[in-house]
Amino acid sequence: MATKKFSRITLFTFLIIFLTFVICLSEAYTQQGPKPQDPALAKQPQVIPLQILPKDNAGNVDWVKALRQGIIKPLDTLDPKKISSPVIDLDINFKVKGDLPDVVYPHFPHTQWLACNNCHPKIFIMSAGANKITMKKIDEGQFCGRCHGVVAFPLSNCSRCHSRPKR
Repeated sequence: MATKKFSRITLFTFLIIFLTFVICLSEAYTQQGPKPQDPALAKQPQVIPLQILPKDNAGNVDWVKALRQGIIKPLDTLDPKKISSPVIDLDINFKVKGDLPDVVYPHFPHTQWLACNNCHPKIFIMSAGANKITMKKIDEGQFCGRCHGVVAFPLSNCSRCHSRPKR
C-alpha cells in the first residue's frame, strides 16, 4: 500500500514538473507571436505547439534535445524560495547480459529538471550494484519505469538507454 501511495506521489511530482515544462514552452512560444489586443483573448488558454519540439528516432518528443537547444527551460522546483539543485555531469554505466549494448544513465539531463531527492534513495540506492534493475521491473514501473513509459520516452525505444557497445 505504501509503495502505491509513493508511486502516486512520485507520478504526481513528475506530472507537476512536466506541466512546468509545458508552461515554460507555452510562454516562450507565445512571447514570439503578436499580443492579442482584446484582453478577453489574452486570458484564453494557449495552444501548446508540441510539433515544434525535436523528435527522437522513434518520433517521440526528445526532451533532452529540447533542453539542449534551449526550447524548454525546466525548473527542478516550483518553490521560488528554494535554491535549485546542482546539475551533475556523471554517467552511470550498467553492464547488460546478452547481446544488447550496455546501458548509460546520464545524470546531466535528468538533474537539469529533477532534484536528487526525486530518485534517491527511494527509487535508486546510491551504491554500486545495490539496485537489481531488470527490464521486467522497469516494465512494472520500478526504477526507470517510474517515468519512462509514463511521462518520458517509452521503453520501446531501446537505443536511447542501450547505447554503449560492449567492450
